[in-house]
Formats: sequence, structure tokens, C-alpha cells
Amino acid sequence: MQTETQHLSGELNEEQGHGVSLSAYFNILWLKRKLLLNVSSFVFLAAVLVIYQLTPRYTAATQLLVGINSAKVVDIEEVLSGQIKGDSAVIGEMEVIKSREIARVVKDALKLDHSPVFNPPPKPPGFFAQLNPLHYVPDTWLIAIGKKSVTPLTDEEKNAALQVGIINQLLGSLTVTQIKRSQVINIAFDAADPMLAAKIANTVADKYIIGQLQAKFDATKKATDWLNDQLADLKQKVQHSERAVQDFKVSHNLITVSKEVGLSQQQLSDVNSQLIIARVQRAEAEAKYQQIEDISRSGRDFDSVADVLNSALISSLRGQESEVQRKYSEMMVEYGARHPKLIQMRAELDDIGAKIRGEVKKIAAGFRNTLDVARARENSLLGSLKNLEAKTSNNNQDEVELRALEREATANKALFENFLGRFKETTTTQGIEQADARVISFAEVPTSATFPKKGLLLMVSFIGSLFFAIGLIFIIELLNPGIRTPEQIQDLFKFNTMGIIPLLQDDVLSPHDYVLSKPQSALAEAINTLRISLSLLNPDAAVKSILVTSSLPGEGKTTLANMLARMSANAGKKTVIIEADVRRPAIAKEFNVDNNSTLGLTDLLSNPALTLDEVLVTDFKTGLKILTRGQASYVNASDLFASKRMRFIMQELREQFDLVVVDSAPIMAVPDSRVLQGLVDKTIYVLKWDSTPKKVVRNGLHLMTQDGNSNIAGIVLQQINLKQYGRYGDYSYYYHYNRYQSYYS
Repeated sequence: MQTETQHLSGELNEEQGHGVSLSAYFNILWLKRKLLLNVSSFVFLAAVLVIYQLTPRYTAATQLLVGINSAKVVDIEEVLSGQIKGDSAVIGEMEVIKSREIARVVKDALKLDHSPVFNPPPKPPGFFAQLNPLHYVPDTWLIAIGKKSVTPLTDEEKNAALQVGIINQLLGSLTVTQIKRSQVINIAFDAADPMLAAKIANTVADKYIIGQLQAKFDATKKATDWLNDQLADLKQKVQHSERAVQDFKVSHNLITVSKEVGLSQQQLSDVNSQLIIARVQRAEAEAKYQQIEDISRSGRDFDSVADVLNSALISSLRGQESEVQRKYSEMMVEYGARHPKLIQMRAELDDIGAKIRGEVKKIAAGFRNTLDVARARENSLLGSLKNLEAKTSNNNQDEVELRALEREATANKALFENFLGRFKETTTTQGIEQADARVISFAEVPTSATFPKKGLLLMVSFIGSLFFAIGLIFIIELLNPGIRTPEQIQDLFKFNTMGIIPLLQDDVLSPHDYVLSKPQSALAEAINTLRISLSLLNPDAAVKSILVTSSLPGEGKTTLANMLARMSANAGKKTVIIEADVRRPAIAKEFNVDNNSTLGLTDLLSNPALTLDEVLVTDFKTGLKILTRGQASYVNASDLFASKRMRFIMQELREQFDLVVVDSAPIMAVPDSRVLQGLVDKTIYVLKWDSTPKKVVRNGLHLMTQDGNSNIAGIVLQQINLKQYGRYGDYSYYYHYNRYQSYYS
């Protein structure tokens, strides 16, 4: 539709040859102001009736805070998961509130199936119910399309359908939203009854909280029952596993030696640890002893050995040696090497050195003894380890199996104790559950309706009706096939506009009488202007014969021919008008001439014996001669008009009269006008203003010009509303028609 409208708009602009200005749009609205007023008023009044017929609805809202921290008497979060955190959890709770289960509980609590809002009493069928087309459709068709059941519903099925319908209606009026990404949920309900709306909103919140408590209670009870069943099974398993341990000890004679088995294992572990330590000590002693041996074989000083350095005696001897050596050096300078004191000091130094070497040998001997002791201890521990391994090897397999049985018994006992503790927690907390939500704002009875907002709707309806009327006008304007201006005629068909004939508003007088009675009227002046235009068509020869035709019937060609002929006759010219539209004659009727009793054109063409004087009728007001259709109505007009007789008659009329006006049939209906066109000097093509489709005019003009001998003088716009024409645009003389109106009478 939009593409078509754009195409039409582009076509209109192209045809007009001008861009549509803003003033043109206002002019169009002014032209169609009555339609604008009527359509907008009708639409607005219809909207007002609908608005005031709407049932007012009231909205009540309750707000819930979900995910609150409840007091924990005991920690049983593993049993009850009540954490509501984050948007996803809040959205999940919103879906719970909108669930059909909550709606069903609310319906039962408030007995909505007895409420006239949800279950209104049946109304008798109104007048418009008889207009329902389904009443006249056969039952088999209704069954085929699903509008009627094959078997009638039972009372239970009807009641079930009613309950489902009430729940659907309840959920349809319930709105659950999250407030600004918080943990607050808004529960809103709208209904025609404000008290019922508040009651349902509060009941939904209440039943949701009760549902939470009930769910926790059911979960606690289910957990308690499950733990109770598990405890019974675990108790039997503990007893069975402990009995299996005892039976295994008895069957393998492990009751009396169980402690020894444990002691042997402990001793084996201890000896193994001591053996590792003894090996480390032996390796350390070997390293020290090997170091002493290496120093002794190489003749190096033993001062680098740690034990030598750490010996207090050797340190004391080294100190004495240093002191004697110092004194010896001092006295050596003073007394010389042969002095008795120096000889005594050298002997003292030798004695101290001998003592140090003796002490070092003792330390080396100690390393040797330590190494021997470490080796002996290692061998002893190794022997003890072998004895213990031999002693405990026989009991290893039985001990492994016993340990496995004991571990199973211990695990069963621990699991039993864990379940027993959990069972005590759940039984203790049963009945003290707390909901994870609470009401922070109860719904109050609304005092004003939320729908409809009459003021807003009235304003929107007024604006909408106005825009609808404007849109309708512009659609009509775009789809309008008619022609309004001479500029359109020039741009579309490349023909000049010879005259603009206004529409006669007088219903008393016919147009050809009106121009005579009011010769200074706008209509008379327009005909005179057309006469002058015809006289100026050919400056070399006067135009003596004119054919008046149109595209379609009803465009005013006959009226124009009558007025033109009468005004010419009234101006003193000898004028004759010929009624060549033999299929729909109208001239005789306009001039009160009886076709059935008066000879005319068809009789003149059919009977060569007749003369013009015998068939011409005189208009006594103007002296206009009228050649009516005649009595011979059932003739082939095209053949008659193409005959030599017709040419002879036309030539004779041209010789006797100053102006011959031929009123022909529409060109799109019959080919008569194409034949008559060759018998006249000029042809006037009549268009009804703002009515005749452009394509029809184009086709008609094509038929008139396709033979190459067209003599169309121009186009005349007939039946113009001058006031509207003047408002449509700045088009020539008639644009300021209201200003020129004082010149007309």
C-alpha cells in the first residue's frame, strides 16, 4: 500500500509538472474542509462513545521482598536450600507467583467461581446475536472447524472448563514485575471491582508465602522420613560389620594375639627407624675416620679437622705454644740462639707439640672406636629387624583382612552417627520454618480507575481522528483521477484549454436558460469567452462548424453545446445545433421538443426527399435552429454519418448558417465522433472538472488523433466549482474569483 501511494504521489507530481508546496497541502485541506470536519467528527464521536462504554478497571499492587535472611536455629542448609540471590533467582520466584498452582489456590480461597466478575450469569441473546453468521452454519460444518463438540459436555467437564477459564482470566489480569533490578517484586492485579483487585493482590502474596512455608515443611518432613529409613538400614549395617570383625577374629584365633600383632608391627617400625638412624651415624663416623686417615697419610696438619678445632685441651695447648713462641722470638733477638733460656724454651715448645700430637692421636682413636660402635649397632639392629620380620610374616595376611573389616565397621559407624545427628536436626527444626519473603507493602483499595484514562484517550482520539481525516483526504487526493487545472491539461495531453465553464448552482433554471436570463453572470461570461476563443482559432477563415464530444457520458458536453449555440444565436449569429448523439438524445428534451413526433437528423439522412426546412425546429427565445435526432432511432449511426448524404447536409448547413454546433456521442462509447470529426472545422473536447480519469482522457484523445487528421481545437473544463478551483492554486483569472465576483450578476 505504501509503495502504491508513493507511486501515485510521484505520478501526480510528475503530471502536474510542479512540486507540491506546503500551501498546496493547505489548499487541499481547505477544499475538503467539509469532508475533514465530517470524518474527524464522526471518528471522534465514535471514539467518545467507545471510551464511555468501556468498563473502568482498577489496579491494586502488593510488594514483596524476597531473599530475606531468616534466623537459623540449627544449620540445616544442606536439607533446605532457601537462598534467593541475584536476578535469576528473583525471576524464578516471579514465575512461581504467576504459576497456575498459586492461581488455583487463590481461586479456591476467594471462591472466585461464585464471583460475578469471573463467572457472570448468562445473559439472554441480544438483537445482534441473531446477526451472528454461525447461527446459520450447519452443525456438521461447525464440528469440522472445531466450533462445536461432537458429543455434549458433561457437568464435570463444564465445571472443569469453567475452572480453567477462571484461572486463565486471573492470570491474564495479574502482572508480576521486578522493581529496578532489586529483590522487590511488585504484584499488580486489575479488575472492574476495586475491592476485589486489592483482595486478590494481597491473597496472591499471602498464598505465595504460605506456599514457601509449606514447601519447606514438606521438604523437612520428607528429609526426616528419608533419614529415618536410612538410619534403620545403617544400624543393621553397623551391627553386621562389627559382628563380621568379631567372627573373623574367632575363626583365625586373633583374639589373644591381637595386641602382640600390633606390638610386633610397632616394634618392626621402630627397629626399621633405628636402623636407618644407625646407618646414618655409621656413615658419618666412616667419613670422619676416613678424613683423619687421609690427613695422616699425607702428613698434613690436623688443624682442619673439626673435632681437633673444637677440643678445649688442644686449644689450651695451642695458646701456650703461641705464648712461648712469642717469648722465644723476643729473646732470640736479645740473647741469641745459644742462650740457655732459649734452649729451655725450645725444649718447652717441643714438649707442647708432643702433647698436641698425642691428643690428636687420641681423637683419631676415638673416631675409630666410634666407627666400630656404629657398625656393631647397625649389625645388631639389622639382625633384630630380620627376627621381627620373620616373627610377623605369618600374621600379615590375616591382619590385612582384619583391618579391612575393622575399617568397614568404623565407616558404617561414622555414617550412622552422621545421619543420626542430621535426623536430630531435622526433627528439631520441623515446624519452625521461616519464609524467604515478606510483604513490605499491602495492596490498598484503589480510588481511581487505571483504565480507561478518559482525558488522555479523548485527547488521543481527537488528534487521531483529525490525522485520520487528513490522511483520508490525502489518500483520496492521491487516488483522485480527475483533472483540475489547465496546467495539467497542457502537461499531460499537450492541448490548450479553451474554456473554463463554472458549475451552475441554480436548480431552478437550466444552464441554457440561465445564460439568457443572466447574461452578465460568470457562466454567461465563460461561454462568451469560449465563443471569442473559437472565433480566434483561424485568422484566415472563420470557424463555422464545431463538434462537441467527451470521453464519457455525463461530462456536460450537451449542456455546453446548448449554451454555446444559444449564446451565439442570441448574439445575432445564425446558429444551428445538431443532435448527433442518436443513442442518448438530450437536446430535444432540453428544448421541450418531442422526438417521437418531430422529424430530425436520422429522417433527413434516411429520406433524400426531405429538406432542411422540413426537419429544423426553431427556438423562439433566440431564433436558434435545432436539428433533433428524428423518429428513426434504430439506425447504424456510424454508417449514416459516413455517408455522402451526411456530407451534403453538413455542407448545406455551413452555407446557410454562421455556426453549426454538433453534439456527438462520447468517444469512448461509440466511434461516431471519429466519423463526424472529418465533417467539421474544429472539435471541442469536454472534460468534467476533477472527475474524468486521466487514462480515459488520454485514450479518448488518442482515438481522436490516431488517424492523423485531428482538428481538436482544445479542451474545455466543464462544471468547475470556482471557489474550490480558486483555492487549489494560482491558476489564471479564477484564482481571485471572490474579488471578481462583483463584476458578475
